Amino acid sequence: MLYEEICCGLYRVRVPFEDLTTTVYIARYGEGAAIIDSATYPSDVDNYIIPALCELGIGEDDVRWLLITHTHSDHAGGLPRLSELFPRARVGFVSELDHSGFRQISDGEVLLGGLQVVSLPGHTKNCVGYLDIKTRTLLSGDCLQLRGIGKYRNGVAQPKAYAESVARLSGMDIRRIVAAHEYDPLGSLAEGEESVREYLRECLSACELL
Repeated sequence: MLYEEICCGLYRVRVPFEDLTTTVYIARYGEGAAIIDSATYPSDVDNYIIPALCELGIGEDDVRWLLITHTHSDHAGGLPRLSELFPRARVGFVSELDHSGFRQISDGEVLLGGLQVVSLPGHTKNCVGYLDIKTRTLLSGDCLQLRGIGKYRNGVAQPKAYAESVARLSGMDIRRIVAAHEYDPLGSLAEGEESVREYLRECLSACELL
C-alpha cells in the first residue's frame, strides 16, 4: 500500500527525498479531492502519487484542487506534472502569482466544504497549513520545524513570524498535527490534545535557539 490513512478521508504518501522522506497529503470530501504538495520530481508523481490515488479509487474527475504548503522543491517540484495530469483541477497558492491557471487562496478560506487554509509564515514568507475542520487535523507541511531534521537544522527564515504562527496555533482547537518530515525530537505526528500542546511547546522552545 502506497498511502497511509491519517483519519476520515485524509491520507499521506511518503516519498523519498535525499536520505529523508517528504509527504504528499490527499484530502477527500464529498465535493472532491485535494492533493496537497507534490514531492520533488515528475517521477515522484508517476511512481508514488498516481499509484496511491489509483489505490484509493481517486480519478482525474475527482481531483478539484492541487495545493502546496510552500514553494520549496521537495514540496512543489512535482506540481507541473500534476497540473499536466489533472488539467481541470484548480491550483491554489496563498501568494499572488501571475499565471492564469493559478488561483490565490486566502487565510481562513474553506475548500471542498471541509479544508481550511491556515497561513503560517516563518519557514517561508508564504508557508501555509491546511486544517480538516471535522477532525481538527492540521496538515502542517514544513510550517512547524521543531528542531529540524538531518542536515536541515534551522529551517526558519523568519523567526518572529514563526513564533507568532506557533502561538496562533496554540490558541486554536487542533487535535492532530501531521508534519511533512520526521522532525526532531517528536517526529511527524502529534495525536490528541496533550500531544499537540507538547508539539507546539517544543516548537516554541526551539524558537529561543534561532
